[in-house]
Amino acid sequence: MAHAGLYWFGPLGRIRLAGRPNVATVRLTAVLAATLFAAACGSSGPISLALPATSTNSTAAVTSSSSTAPTTTQATTSQAPTTTAPDPTTTTAATPASTPAVEPGPPSFPRVCRPWSGVENRPELTELERIALHDLWWTSGWDLGLGWEISEAQPYRGLSTDFVDVENDPDLAVAIERRAELRRLNPHLNVLVSLFYREGEYVANEEDHRWWELGHFPPNSPFWIRDEAGMPVPGFGEDADGDGVIEADEALSSLVDFRMPEVIELVAQRAQAVQRTGVADGIMLDWWNEHGLTATSYLDWSTFYMTAEEELESRLALIRRIRELVGDDFLILVNTNERTAPLSAPYANGTFMELYKPDWSAGYTREAVIDIEETLTWATEAFREPRINCLEGWRVVTDYGNAAAQVDERNSEENRQWMRLFTAMALTHSDEMVVFGDDNAEPTVDHLHNWYDFWDADLGQPVGPKRATHQGVDGLFIREFTNGYAVYNRSGTEQEIHFPDQYTSVSAGQVASTHLVADMDGEIFLHLW
Repeated sequence: MAHAGLYWFGPLGRIRLAGRPNVATVRLTAVLAATLFAAACGSSGPISLALPATSTNSTAAVTSSSSTAPTTTQATTSQAPTTTAPDPTTTTAATPASTPAVEPGPPSFPRVCRPWSGVENRPELTELERIALHDLWWTSGWDLGLGWEISEAQPYRGLSTDFVDVENDPDLAVAIERRAELRRLNPHLNVLVSLFYREGEYVANEEDHRWWELGHFPPNSPFWIRDEAGMPVPGFGEDADGDGVIEADEALSSLVDFRMPEVIELVAQRAQAVQRTGVADGIMLDWWNEHGLTATSYLDWSTFYMTAEEELESRLALIRRIRELVGDDFLILVNTNERTAPLSAPYANGTFMELYKPDWSAGYTREAVIDIEETLTWATEAFREPRINCLEGWRVVTDYGNAAAQVDERNSEENRQWMRLFTAMALTHSDEMVVFGDDNAEPTVDHLHNWYDFWDADLGQPVGPKRATHQGVDGLFIREFTNGYAVYNRSGTEQEIHFPDQYTSVSAGQVASTHLVADMDGEIFLHLW
């Protein structure tokens, strides 16, 4: 659960624009704003902000055989074999727009998302061009040109329910211009703004700061969760000194009591404020867990301040209230990591599968990869449409904490193989997005990543079914697209794939009718037209 949203970065990466009609700007009433401000400042007495009660066969023209030893003889065939898939897939033909006025066709696969932070290995591109390489991007707002409206009279961003742009213009001219440019660069890009609800920046000694440098809420706000000593509880932090341990002075935020009806209503109103800007397509909610506890100190995870039932009921109350305010067309993305969220699925459009691994110096186990597949399989059917699931794998780290080495480390053969595995998994098991970036354990900005040439492959649109195993080989998946095939192999051994015609392997550039795909790897094969 990394909160790169705690940082303010510059603009974004490559873009695809799918603009939505602007919503008329309607500001919250002064009564509501004053009520929320009074609650956060610890006014006496409760505040009433009541919430409402609330196995199919398909055919692929390729064959494969396991390659287990040099002396093994593989049986091959040029006939079209039968692949087994759990469900059929509808094929959608991509029709390019003939004029700028015509709605563009669907974006080609693979599709890549950008969680907060951007691409570091394409310096020849502008920041907006790097953002536009992606089909989904979320930001704290600043990169998009948005900032929460604060003033010397009300300096707390967490209490704000309106936006200005980065030049303090309530008409949002900078944000509107940036969004228009992103739409021009990529008409398919969906842009989200991430909202805090579980934690926020805590500033204790306000006299040592200027008014625009204060925390999410006032330091005496009842919205903060406090320990037995009355101190705010660290909600998130980074290992800033690189010693492998996050200490108290490295905490970046403190826990918020999102059980409170006032907090739920405030966050929901902030979601509606995002919608009113007309420059964002939705919101992102981090730390979304229906199966465990998150209201604990980030330093030691030893004491929990809510029960599992309280956390679950509060999250469901929040997402229901947000959906009630923003309507059906506004996007909601939740970060469930490798877990499902069946009770939230009717209200959310997808999950950010931020894939934790316990050892930053190693990759994922086969068992973990299978569990990830199962959640992705669930997510690609469970969430409401349009679905915007994003699968994020983390790289193997060699030189811990060395930011200068990150671009090269991401490009190692081991990490490129993991990138191909997660990309091919996303292609064969879903119709959504993928990204491969840094391990959150590193004491550097989270979610930075390289742009890989592998993602530039133009597979077109899916033709074959999702999750089809090839020729009955357990763990060998293949899916046909209009311009080729995606193959994902976790079968336990290298597999040889035989095509009736010659295809180009994207990673190796090999042109042949027979290709090898290593175990725990993936590949894209393109037609020779």
